[in-house]
Amino acid sequence: MKAQRIEELMAGMKSFKKEGYHKNELLSEMFALQQDIVEPTFSGEHAATAELKIWDVEKHLEQLNEECGHVADEELQRFMESSKTFCNLIKAEISGNRGEYKAFKTLEYLQSRNRVMRNVELSNGETRTEIDALVITPKCLTIVEVKNTSKNILIDEEGNYYRTGEFLKWDCNIAEKMAIKEELLRKVLEAAGYGHIRIRSVVVFTNNRIEVQNKFAQIRTCFVNHLAYIIDGFRLDETITVNDMDCIHDAIENAMCQEAYSFEFDARQYQADFANLLATLEFAKAKAEAEEQEEMVFEYEQHHERVSYQTHNKVRKVTFVDVMKTLFTSKQVRYAGSTAAAIAITVVTGVIAANTVNKGGL
Repeated sequence: MKAQRIEELMAGMKSFKKEGYHKNELLSEMFALQQDIVEPTFSGEHAATAELKIWDVEKHLEQLNEECGHVADEELQRFMESSKTFCNLIKAEISGNRGEYKAFKTLEYLQSRNRVMRNVELSNGETRTEIDALVITPKCLTIVEVKNTSKNILIDEEGNYYRTGEFLKWDCNIAEKMAIKEELLRKVLEAAGYGHIRIRSVVVFTNNRIEVQNKFAQIRTCFVNHLAYIIDGFRLDETITVNDMDCIHDAIENAMCQEAYSFEFDARQYQADFANLLATLEFAKAKAEAEEQEEMVFEYEQHHERVSYQTHNKVRKVTFVDVMKTLFTSKQVRYAGSTAAAIAITVVTGVIAANTVNKGGL
C-alpha cells in the first residue's frame, strides 16, 4: 500500500520531466516543482494552495511527524536539507532576474547608438558561459555582469570575489569568469571578421546600499545607476558603423548556444524523498487513527456492558418491590381485606351481644 501511494505521488508530479532546460525556463519550472510538493501535502485542507511555499510544507510535515511519534525523523531531515538547497536556488534565480531587470531598464538611458542583447549563452564545445547583457555601441562591445546581493563585496588583487561580513565567504574568481566570457565572445567576432573590435567588461551591482572594494584593476565595477554613464563614457574612437553593429548582433545571435542544460539540483530525487516521507507519515497517521478508533470502540463496549449489568440488577430489585406493592395494593387484596374486616365486625358484635345476655340472666 505504501509503495502504491509513493508511485501515485510520483505520477502526479509534472515538473522537471525534461533532461535539460534553458535559463528562461528554469524559474517557472522551479515554481512548478514547489507546487508539486505543496498540493499533495495540503490536499483537501486548503481551498487555495498557490500562496503556500516549501517552508509551509516543512512545518506541516514536522508537526505531523511529531504527532505520529517521530516515525520519519531521518526522512524528514533529508527532505528539509534538500528543501533548503532548493529554496536557495529559487531565491537566487529570483534575485538574479530582478537584478537583470534593473540593469536592462538602466540601459534604456544610453545616449549612444546601441544594440543590447540579453542572456547571451556561448559555448566552444567544452566550456559554456552566459553573458547577462551584451551592449554593442559604435565604440566597443561591453560585457555586463549583473550582481544582486545584500552583502558587502571584496574583489582582491587576483580577482577573487568574496562576500564580506563577520567572515569572508569566497564565491568565485570573477577575473577568470569574465576572461572566459571575453574569450568565447572574441572567437565569435573573429569568425565573423570583427576580431579587431574592442571588448570591455563591467560588473554592475544593483544594490547601492552595499560597499564594494575592487582591487582588481582589469575589471570595472559600478552601481546600476551609473551603468549607462560608464558605457557612454568609454574613451575610445567610434570605429563600428551602424551596419557593423547589425552584423555583429546577427553573428552573435547565430552563435548563441541553443542546447538546454541539466538543472544543477537533483529534482527527481527530491520528488522521491518527498513522496516517501509523505506516504510514511500518511500511513502512520492512518494507523494511529485506526488504533484510536479501536480503543474508542473497546471502551464503548466495556461501558455498555457495565451499564447493561447495572441496569439488569436494578430491574431485578425494582421488579421485586413492584410485585410486593402490586400484591398489597391490588383490587383483589383490597377486596379480601374488606371482607376480612366485615367478618371481624360481625364476630365482635356477636360476642358483645352474648355477653349482654349472660349478664342479664345472672
